[in-house]
Order: sequence, then structure tokens, then C-alpha cells
Amino acid sequence: MKKIFLLLIVILSISSCATNRTYIQDYSQRVELVKTNFPEIYRLYCNGSVIINDVYTYEKDGHERVGINYHYR
Repeated sequence: MKKIFLLLIVILSISSCATNRTYIQDYSQRVELVKTNFPEIYRLYCNGSVIINDVYTYEKDGHERVGINYHYR
């Protein structure tokens, strides 16, 4: 039982480090980040083919990265 509990703690600690996201709430900042980092998805968004759910930043390998969640209409 102790081994299972320890394994669960290790898995949760590793996964919590990978999901340290800062969600962007400001619309103009969201659009600018998508336009700069994902130009093909931005074009689809402007055409109405894609709905953007979330735009977030996270750190990976010491660099700030941008991520998005979207879906097609």
C-alpha cells in the first residue's frame, strides 16, 4: 500500500510541473499571440472555421511558450 501511495505522489508531482499554465484573459493579447505564434490557425479563425477556446503561456526548457486549445466549427 505504501508503494502505491508513493508512486501516486511521484506521478502527481511530475504532472503538476508540466501543467503550469498562465491563461490569457485579455482578448487583444490573445489574438496577437495567436497571430504571431500560430498564423495558420489565425487565418482559420478570421475565416470563421475555427473557435479558439483558450490561449495560455507556459515555460519549457527555460523558454516561455504559447499554447492554444481550439476546435473546428
